[in-house]
Amino acid sequence: MRRWILPALAGLLTVAGCQPATNTTTAAETAPQKKASCVMTVGWDPWEPYSYEAVDGAVTGLDVDLVRQLGESAGCRLDFRKGNWVALLEELQAGDVDVLMAATPTSDRRDFAHFSEPYRDESFVLFAHNGGVQAYQGLSLGQLLADGKRVGITDGYYYGEDAQALLSNPDYDEQIVPAPVPEANYRHLEEGLVDVVIGDPYVAGAVLRRTGMGTSIKQLRGNVHRGSVTFMFSKNSVSNDQVQAMNAALDRLQSAGHIAGILSRYRGS
Repeated sequence: MRRWILPALAGLLTVAGCQPATNTTTAAETAPQKKASCVMTVGWDPWEPYSYEAVDGAVTGLDVDLVRQLGESAGCRLDFRKGNWVALLEELQAGDVDVLMAATPTSDRRDFAHFSEPYRDESFVLFAHNGGVQAYQGLSLGQLLADGKRVGITDGYYYGEDAQALLSNPDYDEQIVPAPVPEANYRHLEEGLVDVVIGDPYVAGAVLRRTGMGTSIKQLRGNVHRGSVTFMFSKNSVSNDQVQAMNAALDRLQSAGHIAGILSRYRGS
Protein backbone atom coordinates (compact mmCIF):
# COMPACT_ATOMS: atom_id res chain seq x y z
CA MET A 1 0.00 0.00 0.00
CA ARG A 2 1.13 2.99 1.13
CA ARG A 3 3.63 4.25 0.21
CA TRP A 4 5.44 5.56 -2.66
CA ILE A 5 7.85 8.43 -3.10
CA LEU A 6 7.85 11.04 -5.81
CA PRO A 7 11.12 11.33 -7.76
CA ALA A 8 12.21 14.39 -5.79
CA LEU A 9 11.77 12.44 -2.58
CA ALA A 10 13.03 9.05 -3.72
CA GLY A 11 16.48 9.61 -2.29
CA LEU A 12 15.01 9.71 1.18
CA LEU A 13 14.73 5.95 1.04
CA THR A 14 18.47 5.57 0.81
CA VAL A 15 20.07 8.67 2.27
CA ALA A 16 19.56 10.97 5.20
CA GLY A 17 17.75 14.25 4.89
CA CYS A 18 14.15 13.70 5.90
CA GLN A 19 12.61 15.40 8.88
CA PRO A 20 13.17 13.57 12.18
CA ALA A 21 10.52 11.38 13.70
CA THR A 22 9.22 11.82 17.20
CA ASN A 23 11.15 9.26 19.21
CA THR A 24 9.29 9.29 22.49
CA THR A 25 7.85 6.01 23.72
CA THR A 26 5.45 6.07 26.66
CA ALA A 27 4.30 3.22 28.84
CA ALA A 28 0.92 3.44 27.09
CA GLU A 29 2.65 2.88 23.76
CA THR A 30 4.36 -0.34 24.84
CA ALA A 31 2.29 -3.42 24.16
CA PRO A 32 1.99 -5.75 27.16
CA GLN A 33 3.49 -9.07 26.22
CA LYS A 34 4.29 -12.48 27.63
CA LYS A 35 7.91 -13.20 28.47
CA ALA A 36 9.67 -12.02 25.32
CA SER A 37 12.48 -13.76 23.50
CA CYS A 38 13.03 -10.62 21.43
CA VAL A 39 12.27 -6.91 21.48
CA MET A 40 11.28 -4.98 18.35
CA THR A 41 10.58 -1.30 17.79
CA VAL A 42 7.51 -0.73 15.62
CA GLY A 43 7.32 2.58 13.80
CA TRP A 44 3.89 4.12 13.35
CA ASP A 45 2.40 7.29 11.92
CA PRO A 46 -1.09 8.73 12.53
CA TRP A 47 -3.27 6.90 10.01
CA GLU A 48 -6.67 6.33 11.57
CA PRO A 49 -8.21 3.73 11.71
CA TYR A 50 -5.02 1.71 11.09
CA SER A 51 -2.80 3.44 13.68
CA TYR A 52 -3.64 6.36 15.95
CA GLU A 53 -3.61 7.57 19.54
CA ALA A 54 -6.63 6.91 21.74
CA VAL A 55 -7.92 9.48 24.22
CA ASP A 56 -5.78 7.94 26.97
CA GLY A 57 -2.63 8.25 24.82
CA ALA A 58 -2.38 4.55 23.98
CA VAL A 59 -1.47 3.61 20.41
CA THR A 60 -4.30 1.65 18.83
CA GLY A 61 -5.85 0.82 15.47
CA LEU A 62 -6.40 -2.05 13.08
CA ASP A 63 -2.75 -2.57 12.11
CA VAL A 64 -1.58 -1.93 15.68
CA ASP A 65 -3.93 -4.62 17.00
CA LEU A 66 -2.67 -7.02 14.33
CA VAL A 67 1.03 -6.41 14.99
CA ARG A 68 0.50 -6.72 18.76
CA GLN A 69 -1.09 -10.14 18.30
CA LEU A 70 1.72 -11.07 15.95
CA GLY A 71 4.37 -10.06 18.48
CA GLU A 72 2.67 -11.95 21.27
CA SER A 73 2.34 -15.09 19.16
CA ALA A 74 6.01 -14.85 18.13
CA GLY A 75 7.19 -14.17 21.69
CA CYS A 76 8.41 -10.64 20.94
CA ARG A 77 7.88 -7.51 23.01
CA LEU A 78 6.94 -4.57 20.82
CA ASP A 79 7.80 -0.95 21.59
CA PHE A 80 6.03 1.72 19.51
CA ARG A 81 7.76 4.79 18.05
CA LYS A 82 5.77 7.61 16.46
CA GLY A 83 6.99 9.47 13.38
CA ASN A 84 6.07 10.44 9.83
CA TRP A 85 6.24 7.72 7.20
CA VAL A 86 9.18 9.10 5.21
CA ALA A 87 11.30 9.53 8.35
CA LEU A 88 10.33 6.06 9.62
CA LEU A 89 11.46 4.50 6.33
CA GLU A 90 14.90 6.00 6.83
CA GLU A 91 15.01 4.83 10.45
CA LEU A 92 14.08 1.32 9.33
CA GLN A 93 16.86 1.38 6.77
CA ALA A 94 19.32 2.37 9.50
CA GLY A 95 18.02 -0.30 11.89
CA ASP A 96 16.73 2.21 14.45
CA VAL A 97 13.20 0.98 13.74
CA ASP A 98 12.71 -2.77 13.29
CA VAL A 99 9.16 -3.04 11.88
CA LEU A 100 6.79 -0.93 9.82
CA MET A 101 3.18 -1.83 9.18
CA ALA A 102 1.07 -1.68 6.02
CA ALA A 103 3.99 -1.71 3.59
CA THR A 104 4.08 -2.72 -0.06
CA PRO A 105 7.16 -4.68 -1.19
CA THR A 106 9.08 -2.86 -3.93
CA SER A 107 12.44 -3.56 -5.53
CA ASP A 108 13.97 -0.45 -3.91
CA ARG A 109 12.79 -1.45 -0.45
CA ARG A 110 14.08 -5.01 -0.81
CA ASP A 111 17.59 -3.56 -0.72
CA PHE A 112 17.16 -2.73 2.98
CA ALA A 113 14.07 -4.62 4.16
CA HIS A 114 12.54 -8.07 4.61
CA PHE A 115 8.80 -8.50 4.11
CA SER A 116 6.28 -10.76 5.81
CA GLU A 117 3.59 -12.62 3.96
CA PRO A 118 0.61 -10.36 3.07
CA TYR A 119 -1.78 -9.87 5.98
CA ARG A 120 -4.59 -7.71 4.57
CA ASP A 121 -5.84 -6.10 1.38
CA GLU A 122 -5.95 -2.39 0.67
CA SER A 123 -7.28 -0.01 -1.92
CA PHE A 124 -6.85 3.59 -2.98
CA VAL A 125 -9.61 5.64 -4.55
CA LEU A 126 -10.25 9.23 -5.61
CA PHE A 127 -12.06 11.91 -3.62
CA ALA A 128 -13.46 15.21 -4.89
CA HIS A 129 -15.25 18.23 -3.47
CA ASN A 130 -19.00 18.26 -4.03
CA GLY A 131 -18.58 20.74 -6.88
CA GLY A 132 -16.36 18.35 -8.81
CA VAL A 133 -17.99 15.01 -8.11
CA GLN A 134 -20.28 15.03 -11.15
CA ALA A 135 -17.59 16.42 -13.46
CA TYR A 136 -14.93 13.87 -12.44
CA GLN A 137 -17.14 10.81 -11.88
CA GLY A 138 -15.94 7.86 -13.96
CA LEU A 139 -12.65 9.47 -15.03
CA SER A 140 -9.39 7.64 -14.37
CA LEU A 141 -6.35 9.18 -12.71
CA GLY A 142 -4.66 9.29 -16.11
CA GLN A 143 -7.60 11.11 -17.69
CA LEU A 144 -7.72 13.65 -14.87
CA LEU A 145 -4.00 14.38 -15.14
CA ALA A 146 -4.17 14.63 -18.92
CA ASP A 147 -6.98 17.16 -18.46
CA GLY A 148 -4.76 19.32 -16.26
CA LYS A 149 -6.36 18.47 -12.92
CA ARG A 150 -4.35 18.83 -9.69
CA VAL A 151 -3.95 15.68 -7.60
CA GLY A 152 -3.31 15.56 -3.86
CA ILE A 153 -1.10 12.76 -2.51
CA THR A 154 0.57 11.99 0.81
CA ASP A 155 4.38 12.05 0.99
CA GLY A 156 5.92 8.60 1.00
CA TYR A 157 2.79 6.63 0.13
CA TYR A 158 2.83 3.92 -2.53
CA TYR A 159 -0.25 4.02 -4.75
CA GLY A 160 0.47 1.07 -7.01
CA GLU A 161 2.54 0.56 -10.15
CA ASP A 162 0.15 2.24 -12.59
CA ALA A 163 -0.33 5.30 -10.41
CA GLN A 164 3.41 5.45 -9.76
CA ALA A 165 4.09 5.70 -13.49
CA LEU A 166 1.67 8.62 -13.78
CA LEU A 167 2.79 10.44 -10.65
CA SER A 168 6.45 10.20 -11.66
CA ASN A 169 5.80 11.55 -15.16
CA PRO A 170 7.61 14.91 -15.34
CA ASP A 171 4.84 16.27 -17.56
CA TYR A 172 2.58 16.24 -14.49
CA ASP A 173 5.03 17.57 -11.90
CA GLU A 174 3.20 20.86 -11.40
CA GLN A 175 -0.14 19.09 -10.97
CA ILE A 176 0.99 16.82 -8.11
CA VAL A 177 0.46 18.43 -4.69
CA PRO A 178 2.04 16.44 -1.82
CA ALA A 179 0.97 16.71 1.82
CA PRO A 180 2.76 15.42 4.94
CA VAL A 181 -0.35 13.66 6.35
CA PRO A 182 -3.65 12.48 4.82
CA GLU A 183 -5.79 15.05 6.65
CA ALA A 184 -3.90 17.88 4.96
CA ASN A 185 -4.94 16.49 1.56
CA TYR A 186 -8.62 16.88 2.38
CA ARG A 187 -8.00 20.39 3.70
CA HIS A 188 -6.35 21.18 0.37
CA LEU A 189 -9.42 19.81 -1.39
CA GLU A 190 -11.75 22.02 0.64
CA GLU A 191 -9.56 25.06 0.02
CA GLY A 192 -9.49 24.48 -3.73
CA LEU A 193 -5.75 23.80 -3.87
CA VAL A 194 -6.32 20.40 -5.54
CA ASP A 195 -9.11 18.96 -7.67
CA VAL A 196 -8.95 15.34 -6.46
CA VAL A 197 -7.18 13.44 -3.69
CA ILE A 198 -5.93 9.85 -3.74
CA GLY A 199 -6.83 8.20 -0.46
CA ASP A 200 -7.56 5.01 1.43
CA PRO A 201 -11.36 4.85 1.92
CA TYR A 202 -11.08 3.76 5.57
CA VAL A 203 -8.59 6.50 6.43
CA ALA A 204 -10.64 9.07 4.52
CA GLY A 205 -13.81 7.98 6.30
CA ALA A 206 -12.18 8.44 9.70
CA VAL A 207 -10.71 11.85 8.80
CA LEU A 208 -13.89 13.18 7.21
CA ARG A 209 -16.06 12.08 10.15
CA ARG A 210 -13.69 13.57 12.72
CA THR A 211 -13.24 16.89 10.92
CA GLY A 212 -16.79 17.32 9.64
CA MET A 213 -15.57 17.54 6.03
CA GLY A 214 -17.63 14.52 5.00
CA THR A 215 -20.54 16.74 3.98
CA SER A 216 -18.48 18.48 1.30
CA ILE A 217 -16.08 15.74 0.11
CA LYS A 218 -17.20 12.54 -1.59
CA GLN A 219 -15.59 9.37 -2.90
CA LEU A 220 -15.61 8.78 -6.65
CA ARG A 221 -16.36 5.40 -8.21
CA GLY A 222 -13.53 3.06 -9.15
CA ASN A 223 -10.09 2.27 -7.78
CA VAL A 224 -6.69 3.80 -8.35
CA HIS A 225 -5.05 0.71 -6.87
CA ARG A 226 -5.93 -2.55 -5.12
CA GLY A 227 -3.35 -4.83 -3.51
CA SER A 228 -2.04 -6.47 -0.37
CA VAL A 229 0.18 -5.11 2.37
CA THR A 230 2.84 -6.71 4.55
CA PHE A 231 4.95 -6.03 7.62
CA MET A 232 8.36 -4.66 6.66
CA PHE A 233 11.46 -5.55 8.72
CA SER A 234 14.85 -3.84 8.76
CA LYS A 235 17.66 -5.97 7.33
CA ASN A 236 20.02 -4.08 9.66
CA SER A 237 18.31 -5.23 12.85
CA VAL A 238 16.04 -8.22 12.08
CA SER A 239 17.40 -11.58 11.00
CA ASN A 240 15.90 -13.93 8.44
CA ASP A 241 15.16 -16.37 11.27
CA GLN A 242 13.16 -13.69 13.10
CA VAL A 243 11.22 -12.89 9.94
CA GLN A 244 10.41 -16.57 9.51
CA ALA A 245 9.24 -16.74 13.13
CA MET A 246 6.97 -13.77 12.47
CA ASN A 247 5.62 -15.42 9.31
CA ALA A 248 4.91 -18.60 11.26
CA ALA A 249 3.08 -16.55 13.89
CA LEU A 250 1.14 -14.78 11.16
CA ASP A 251 0.08 -18.13 9.71
CA ARG A 252 -1.10 -19.30 13.15
CA LEU A 253 -3.17 -16.14 13.65
CA GLN A 254 -4.71 -16.45 10.18
CA SER A 255 -5.53 -20.14 10.68
CA ALA A 256 -7.16 -19.41 14.04
CA GLY A 257 -9.29 -16.64 12.55
CA HIS A 258 -7.79 -13.88 14.72
CA ILE A 259 -6.82 -11.65 11.81
CA ALA A 260 -10.23 -12.01 10.16
CA GLY A 261 -11.82 -11.12 13.49
CA ILE A 262 -9.84 -7.89 13.83
CA LEU A 263 -10.56 -6.89 10.24
CA SER A 264 -14.29 -7.53 10.69
CA ARG A 265 -14.37 -5.52 13.90
CA TYR A 266 -12.86 -2.44 12.32
CA ARG A 267 -14.75 -2.69 9.05
CA GLY A 268 -17.99 -3.05 10.94
CA SER A 269 -17.40 0.06 13.05
